[in-house]
Amino acid sequence: MTSPGSRRRWVGSVLFAVCAVIVLSTAACTTAPPSGGGGGTTTTLPGGSVNPTIVAGRAHSCSLRTNGLVRCWGNNSFGQLGTGSTASTTTPATVAGLSGVIAISAGGFHTCALLTNQTVSCWGNNSDGQLGNGSWTSSNNAVSVLNLTGVIAIAAGGSHTCAVRSAGNVSCWGDNFSGQLGTGANTAAATPRSVAGLTSVQSIAAGDSHSCAVRTTGGVSCWGDNVNGQLGNGNFINANVAGPVSALTGVASVSAGSGFTCALRSVGTVSCWGENFNGQVGNGAVLPPPPVQGDPPPPLLKENTPQAVVGLSSITSVAAGGDHACAIGPLGTGSCWGLNDNGQLGDGTTTRTSSPRSVAGLLGVQQVAAGESHSCAIKVSGSAVCWGGNAYGQLGTGDEIGSTSPVAVGGL
Repeated sequence: MTSPGSRRRWVGSVLFAVCAVIVLSTAACTTAPPSGGGGGTTTTLPGGSVNPTIVAGRAHSCSLRTNGLVRCWGNNSFGQLGTGSTASTTTPATVAGLSGVIAISAGGFHTCALLTNQTVSCWGNNSDGQLGNGSWTSSNNAVSVLNLTGVIAIAAGGSHTCAVRSAGNVSCWGDNFSGQLGTGANTAAATPRSVAGLTSVQSIAAGDSHSCAVRTTGGVSCWGDNVNGQLGNGNFINANVAGPVSALTGVASVSAGSGFTCALRSVGTVSCWGENFNGQVGNGAVLPPPPVQGDPPPPLLKENTPQAVVGLSSITSVAAGGDHACAIGPLGTGSCWGLNDNGQLGDGTTTRTSSPRSVAGLLGVQQVAAGESHSCAIKVSGSAVCWGGNAYGQLGTGDEIGSTSPVAVGGL
């Protein structure tokens, strides 16, 4: 049971819980703010409000607001905006019938929310069971994930979803072609399944076809597709059970992109691994020229162990997208690297790079998200900006005109 789009490359990030735990009464997130690109974990604040966050799917974006409501915009072909229809929109629209949300995560064509009662609701594409409600039918309204309670973090990937429970164990559901559910088998599941042998987990990330978790020890375990080395274990062999990332310690959060992974370390530096043809690992590698018809195949650039992203320090948020990544540094400035064909690096150009470049004019940002060909960031004030591709209105500007530098999201 696989959807036509389940093998498509999209984003990461999917996303990707950052806080060690969710505390349901006070703000107790001691690690960096949540990373984006398909996920983001928030803590509640005194009085019941939440920190506003933003996440990016393949071609849609969503923001969790301080009142616990979720607003989404962009592509809605599978109902991933949760508005009760499949009509796309270029401006934010409120997810129908959903309140009391404390965390959100955007996958390829689906979106999920963590509620105050520590249950999960999802909406959008479900042909691989990624909504977790026991069916294979897509939904343009939020549906409850079955048999899942005590959840503290969520991550939506390409066509699968994962959740961390308060006991430190992990459950995943949806597509499992590459072993991304971590069950020891490769059978898809329309309801949550336990990740085998994985305990003491504090946050989670889901990429296109792989998953990663940060342990309470500061180490990272990954499982699933590994054709590009995105599991970081020194080989290129898929794994349907979790295994440790090589020589990586002191990790605060992890973010999974399409075929690569990035980790934010507690000292404020970033390491990435996996596919690097467009420089998305950020290690300053010399990139081959764009291929021209008739040229021999370009060299395969892959890194199956963590590589330090050059020139970054004091980083507070990281997001891995389709083939690019972004980070937030001192004073809320932004940097991005990797593929830039739609301006998703936000530096005013469409030139890819294997080392971070500053996002033009970006200041006062507390969290970043990366989609397939667009990026978004949310400011301390709660306002948001996006940049890159906009074919479906995923920048939230009221039109479908792309931008190589940040533009304000309207109507939040």
